[in-house]
Amino acid sequence: MGSNVDLRDQLNNPQIKNTIGELFSGKKGYKVKDDVIIEPCKNCRKPVKSTEKFCHECGTKVEDEIKKNCPSCKKLLKGIEKFCTDCGARI
Repeated sequence: MGSNVDLRDQLNNPQIKNTIGELFSGKKGYKVKDDVIIEPCKNCRKPVKSTEKFCHECGTKVEDEIKKNCPSCKKLLKGIEKFCTDCGARI
């Protein structure tokens, strides 16, 4: 029928970002908040936002990873990369 495409990788494209914002809000010019990374808890594997300090399911402390943006395309990275996974720029 259709394909399951993860559009989170495409949010750096302004046209796609605007289209998704309009789709979700019904308004033109709506900005998609894409600066929160959701990763599984290292203990219970439940999803945890990067802005949370503790897992809401098991209470495990979320490790403070240094997150930074690519200097070229501004994609939010985990902080361990030497090159941007989106545009290939040296970090």
